[in-house]
Amino acid sequence: MKPTIQMLIRGIPHSLGSYGPIIRELEDVINNPQSNLLKVGEVIEKDPDLTVRLLRLGNSSFYGFPTRLETVSEAISLIGLMQVQDLLAASSVMEVFAGVPEEFVSMESFWRHSLACGIGARLLAIARRLPKPEKFFVAGLVHDLGRLVLYSQAPECAKEVFACYRSQHQLLRQAETKVLTFDHAQIGEALLRTWHYPVPLIEAVAFHHHPMVATSHPTGAAIVHLADHLANAMQMGSSGERFVPPLNLKAWEHLGFASDMLESVMAAIDDQIETVQQVFLAAQPPPSR
Repeated sequence: MKPTIQMLIRGIPHSLGSYGPIIRELEDVINNPQSNLLKVGEVIEKDPDLTVRLLRLGNSSFYGFPTRLETVSEAISLIGLMQVQDLLAASSVMEVFAGVPEEFVSMESFWRHSLACGIGARLLAIARRLPKPEKFFVAGLVHDLGRLVLYSQAPECAKEVFACYRSQHQLLRQAETKVLTFDHAQIGEALLRTWHYPVPLIEAVAFHHHPMVATSHPTGAAIVHLADHLANAMQMGSSGERFVPPLNLKAWEHLGFASDMLESVMAAIDDQIETVQQVFLAAQPPPSR
């Protein structure tokens, strides 16, 4: 019997791993009207690894600040509280999936693709002058999580998907639908709902292959779609797909970018990927065998 989406996500932790307590404490401090940046910084500094990651990212080309950040409070004041929360959530997601076996895809390759998509989505959001661009980084990072759910929870079905994929000239998501009757984007959507992610982010993941079908937030879905296309075209890692999925022309028209702008975005992805990969993958435990 083929698994349902709910059967697949049932085996995924509904908590945010070891970062969970810090995230909850951070939310309490942020929601306290008497709190200040120093108190927020004290919460983050309880985790030395997280502190190092935040400062390394804040001093990287990802932000490009003109002066070097020395303290967590300085980083928070420049990056912003909500953005720091988003980056912490990104680290938490990667921790949850740190032990996925590498039978179907190298985890380093998977996260390189995901991070490249996140970087691209953030850059495109900035170019479009959308608020809170870090949220687009998170959306890009988690856009293919549904595949990790499939690989870890139903490896026999995943084998069948790849057999179908390799025997026919088609996209991996088409093979997923043929074997399962649903694809990784739908699995990811269901998982993010269990984690109570905001609707705009859920739609960006659910519709990143069909962005103009998004009912409420097509712009976010279109940005992740374009970022995913660029990451694939640049061969920045892979979530298992060996082809470059076609660009949705209606999504491209919806975003209204000039074609020459993409060259600068791709150059920035190339410039930032190594640093961002070091920040987010440096402390990840090795995959289980």
